[in-house]
Amino acid sequence: MTTFRDSGAQPAMDAAGARRPAVIVITDLVVVAKHLRLLDAAERRGVTPLFVFGPETPADELARHRRNPRHPLSHLADDDLRHVADTSLDTLLRAVAPWLRERPVRAVLNVGEVFVEAAGALAQSLDLPGPGTHAARVCRNKLLQRLAAPALAPRWMLLDPARSPATDSWDSYPAVLKPASRMSSSGVRAVAAPEAVPPLLLGYGAGELLLLEERVTGREFSVETLVRDGAVLWAGITAKDTNESATSFFTETGHTSPAPHLTPAQEELLFDANTEFLRAVRFGTGMSHTEFRLTPENRVVLMEAAARPPGDAITRLWRLATGMDLDAALLDLALGTKPSVAPPGRRARQVYLDHPRGLLADVTAEDVPVHWVGEQGRWPDLPPLAHDAPARAHAVLVSRNRGDLLGDLSDSQGRSVSVVVDGPLACDLGTVTRDTTARVTIQSIQPAPAGTAGEAVR
Repeated sequence: MTTFRDSGAQPAMDAAGARRPAVIVITDLVVVAKHLRLLDAAERRGVTPLFVFGPETPADELARHRRNPRHPLSHLADDDLRHVADTSLDTLLRAVAPWLRERPVRAVLNVGEVFVEAAGALAQSLDLPGPGTHAARVCRNKLLQRLAAPALAPRWMLLDPARSPATDSWDSYPAVLKPASRMSSSGVRAVAAPEAVPPLLLGYGAGELLLLEERVTGREFSVETLVRDGAVLWAGITAKDTNESATSFFTETGHTSPAPHLTPAQEELLFDANTEFLRAVRFGTGMSHTEFRLTPENRVVLMEAAARPPGDAITRLWRLATGMDLDAALLDLALGTKPSVAPPGRRARQVYLDHPRGLLADVTAEDVPVHWVGEQGRWPDLPPLAHDAPARAHAVLVSRNRGDLLGDLSDSQGRSVSVVVDGPLACDLGTVTRDTTARVTIQSIQPAPAGTAGEAVR
């Protein structure tokens, strides 16, 4: 499907009347909503962004934002946008082929998970900077990651969902069951004993690759990197929080950038493991996001990796911490130029709140701006502060829409509300985080039988 409207916008021209060089940005609406600074960065670099939106973008939502003159996407010319029905390489090629014939395309930039492989193949085929087809393929499949970097892998075995029982040769419990190719912690479950595995297998698709892995103890971190031609230009470590201690799930509930409470030796271990993985998959150019566990014995174990910018607010956290414009850095890498980088001068944190079960009715906060990023189709800018500025709350982010059903946090899609705070590097962010979350009220309405009114819950 192709979505367009008569905006009146005309293709960008240079001073001589020729079309400007273009960058193909491959994404979905929920992802690009936090990368809209790409439009300003492209303008400053004299290139025209051409957007390909995937199947996770609702056509009516995209059209609504394009009709809104205050939304950056409203400024796109009609021919600068494609909306495709699937993420296959063939579909992507059909969408971009007219651009490749008619326009000087200088870059391909993917900023979401589902197009990683297709975008990697397109960039390499055009001899443009990108992670490379091999790195893109491996980073979409946890089994390939285990095979590519065995020294970093947890103990694992491949399960065949068609077999029952499928764990005769596995003797290490507790364990973790995870699908090889999903994202957002979808389908990742803790397993306490062999008899718990067969019932869980019924919840996966026929033929879906599943891994049964040792449950690695220790803190979880991600390492974000900017890579150019295989060389790491910048790297940062983010600490992760999950709900694994109280549930059988592994949903991420918080991020802190840069990670606190790490010794220099532990930081070096994580950076070295990340570099080892990138080398193993022959990562070319772009931003990577690699997740590790650091055990009490300082063993670094690979959980999963992505050949794209990180999710949630992590790019926003690093901007608050370093002052870097990571959207500009992403574009520079895609254009083959070296981005500006900086060390952290502050520490930033995103924390997801638990919510009452029911239909989301409203979110309010005392003295903290509330942003309905899903409904608005854009994230707040959150400009960085001076290094010595006091700790502060920046925003309440609502990722779900009014009327959405709120339930268990079984994966990242189930989360609804988070807060973003930051402070000086030496500051304990616990106080400002607790104070901010205490000022947030999430209201839901309990679904009621037909003909009766629902009951509000806070």
